Amino acid sequence: MYEVGKCRLKTLLRERNIQQKDLADKLDMSKQQINDYISGHTSTMSLKTAKNIASALGCHIEELYEWTLSKKKK
Repeated sequence: MYEVGKCRLKTLLRERNIQQKDLADKLDMSKQQINDYISGHTSTMSLKTAKNIASALGCHIEELYEWTLSKKKK
């Protein structure tokens, strides 16, 4: 089973030379909301938000977070 790790949004924005404000404006979101995902103040994005952000950045939803494979609980 996979577990969601650290948000990679800051890295993805840097790689694409996109500012948080520009992404927020494109998605009609606040810059603070984007910053909350980056800083970890908001646990994870909703599926809808993740899809919209991934689409805006030209990446797959899976790329928005680090993923770890956890051991199954017995």
